Amino acid sequence: MCDLFSLVLPTYNEAENVTRCVHAVCRVLDGRDFEIVVADDDSPDRTWAVAEALGNPRVRVLRRTGERGLAPAVVEAFGHARGELLGVMDADLQHDEAILPRMIDALADHEFVIGSRAAEGGSYGDWSPGRRLGSWAAARLARVMLGVRITDPMAGYFALRREVFERARPALSPRGFKIMLEIFCLARPGSFAEIGYTFRARSAGRTKLSAGVARDYVRSLVELRRKMKARRPAARRG
Repeated sequence: MCDLFSLVLPTYNEAENVTRCVHAVCRVLDGRDFEIVVADDDSPDRTWAVAEALGNPRVRVLRRTGERGLAPAVVEAFGHARGELLGVMDADLQHDEAILPRMIDALADHEFVIGSRAAEGGSYGDWSPGRRLGSWAAARLARVMLGVRITDPMAGYFALRREVFERARPALSPRGFKIMLEIFCLARPGSFAEIGYTFRARSAGRTKLSAGVARDYVRSLVELRRKMKARRPAARRG
């Protein structure tokens, strides 16, 4: 497949990680046609400046000074991306970049590909039993409320064809961390694949998860279910 692949790295205070992440991605995608879009929320630690200082022609930096948040950053970066194939990966090194080639190749046969901690070959790594239980409950809630068959609906590591994003784009109201789930549910890809990987421990920086994120997640599921129901009649007429 020769289509340009645009990988978005949404960042906030990832100055300690972004250089290593970019180098890791460039290593596994060597020989492919790709670009990296660092979408930074004007980080106080100047993540955006660190990324710019790399001087890598494959890296473009989007310094966002307006609406903040991971989901809005991804949507804005997709709009700036040049590729017909799009992807999202965290810059904190917890997502395993080694599966990126497999994810890109899978887009030859599927509209949507998810890096999954719960699919065959995947693992949540060294998560505590309590955190695993919380993730299981959140995933179960998404599957019941939205009717999705994804093993890891909480995933933030994914790739898709641009036309899939464009199908979902008019109905998106991105907020919180679960932009993958929103795009998937609103675009309704005809086929998708999940590729397992082992979730790694964060080596630097601080997690962005909080009790507020959990509350936003539940609210977003309710809103997403409403939007999915509203789009069904239009889909049938089409």
